[in-house]
Amino acid sequence: MLIASFGVNGWKVEPLSVNPMIGPSAETLIKMGAKQTSLIVNQGEWYRLFSPMILHAGLIHYFLNMMALWFIGKAVEQCHGFAAVVICFVIPAVGGTLMSAIFLPEYISVGASGGIFGLIGACLADICINWSLLFSKHANESDEGTRFRHLKVLLWLFFDIIINCLVGLTPFVDNFTHLGGMIYGFLCGLSTIERLSTDFFGVATSFWSKLRNICIRFAGLILSVVFIMVTTAVLVDSDGA
Repeated sequence: MLIASFGVNGWKVEPLSVNPMIGPSAETLIKMGAKQTSLIVNQGEWYRLFSPMILHAGLIHYFLNMMALWFIGKAVEQCHGFAAVVICFVIPAVGGTLMSAIFLPEYISVGASGGIFGLIGACLADICINWSLLFSKHANESDEGTRFRHLKVLLWLFFDIIINCLVGLTPFVDNFTHLGGMIYGFLCGLSTIERLSTDFFGVATSFWSKLRNICIRFAGLILSVVFIMVTTAVLVDSDGA
């Protein structure tokens, strides 16, 4: 789609003062399906909640997103499977676009960043629900370096969040998409990420702990659906401006 957007733009890039990502104009991005709230609400172009996830503001935006998707998406797929990646990417991408459409109605935005932040949110959910095992001295007593490696992963996630938030300050990219994507990703992660078995590590699990874990998994899925419905209703009731 990036190549197609360059074609629609006459095979030229806009000045850096207009698009610092080395990409097409705002008019071209709108033609390609960028998020613009007035077109979604007033013209009924609801496909614009989905199309931004496959569009990019330019070459820099594309390569940054593809690098993040390669490292984070690959890690999530290897650990939790393809279905988890799809759920934790698509739902947050749409949810992030909804957040952006509500809070930045006049702002044009594109990118897979909402979905990528969804995967980051899912990773954070994975770390939260397995914290006691990932950083447990008992579970990692045979290898003291394991806990340090887990800590490095956590630090890299926060570093990636900071870099993408800085990118979110540039034209055609926004941090409401990032924030919404991470929230939805965290909720989806609670429902899709498999909890490590404490029995395997010799750590006893009480009945109430198991019940709490089941409730958390269902709560993540239910809240994701509820938030999608609520934000969609808010967007429909807005005037698109």
